[in-house]
Amino acid sequence: MRRGLLVYGAFVALIWIYFSFFYELDTFSPSRYGAYSHAYYFTTLAFPWVFLWCWLKSQKATQVTQRIEERWRKRWVQSILFGLVIAAIYQLVKLPLDVLGYGIAQANGVNHQPILDWILEWILEASFFIAMITAMIFGVRLFMAKFEKKWWLALWVSTLPVVLFIVYIQPVVIDPLFESFQPLESGPLKSSIVEIAEDAGIDESDIYEVNMSEKTSSFNAYVTGLGNQKRIVLWDTTLNGMKQDEVLFILAHEVAHYVKHHVYIGVFGYIALSFVVLWLLARAFSFVFLNVKHKIGLRNKMDLRSVPVLLLLASLLLFATQPLSLYVSREMERSADQYAIQHTDNLDPALESYRSLAIQSKGDVSPSSWIIWLRYTHPPIQERIERIRESKGNNKISLQNDYNY
Repeated sequence: MRRGLLVYGAFVALIWIYFSFFYELDTFSPSRYGAYSHAYYFTTLAFPWVFLWCWLKSQKATQVTQRIEERWRKRWVQSILFGLVIAAIYQLVKLPLDVLGYGIAQANGVNHQPILDWILEWILEASFFIAMITAMIFGVRLFMAKFEKKWWLALWVSTLPVVLFIVYIQPVVIDPLFESFQPLESGPLKSSIVEIAEDAGIDESDIYEVNMSEKTSSFNAYVTGLGNQKRIVLWDTTLNGMKQDEVLFILAHEVAHYVKHHVYIGVFGYIALSFVVLWLLARAFSFVFLNVKHKIGLRNKMDLRSVPVLLLLASLLLFATQPLSLYVSREMERSADQYAIQHTDNLDPALESYRSLAIQSKGDVSPSSWIIWLRYTHPPIQERIERIRESKGNNKISLQNDYNY
């Protein structure tokens, strides 16, 4: 366990030294927040692996596991108790990292959420995480007992309706627990927004404003939900901090996600990817059990000590497949950008909107390619700005040709 902690400590030290002093940050901000956000991301990325490895090597963790198995004989009770314990301990151990992330954002002026509000939100998010992990452990052990070889397939099939239901109710049940949503206020901006939306077949009732100004000064907008719960959400910081033409370009980008059915593509892509990940997880777990079960103290596949092994393997597999899902996400964002460009007459406000996004977020506008592949769901801002500039140049050439003709 000590060796694992030392390796992680050395990794964290090298990451922070590199991004603090040697990484060539391209930003519109005088601060190095963009580099710090990279360092923080990779610090938290590796943390679950270290935690689970230390849990497997810890004698105290082994004692806790044995007590649960000895005191409660029913497997479903063991699963729930063990899930609650390991997930709660994980959240508590990770709390200093969460505080660090909050502090970095506060110190750089990206986040100004009051500490009490942040604590309440952290408790809510931690509760959701603990419930999710507990349910997952319960489901895995249940299906392992009933379907020895095809447990992964049974688990995948059983989670499909759950995933679809959560995505469906998220805009109206889950999101309002964290933020305050309301219809757009009446005025010239709303009239222009509604006009663009209605031209794309989007009803006025599907467009919402969310109060984010209490937490951050950054700009954003997004599409969420399925079916009649699908909606376009604009941050109040975007509505209040950008000019009308800039907001309309951002809206056109979000409209593209709506008309191109990107939410559906994302959900069903996730479902397909989860099938592959669970299949690989079953194969990897069988390999580990057959080859190293004695080294990590596994008696059988239903042993509670096998749960951290499964969680560790699942986390590693999700990391391995993450570049693919991120690539698909970036391509959908590029498609939405192109739609917005094609449906915008004057692209000068579009340039300003992305510059404003970069300035307010204080992010890295042109990160290294390996960082893009490992963490970016959107194309870098600089790439998006260059695409708009190229489109402006092409439009000028086209107009000149038309005039000469």
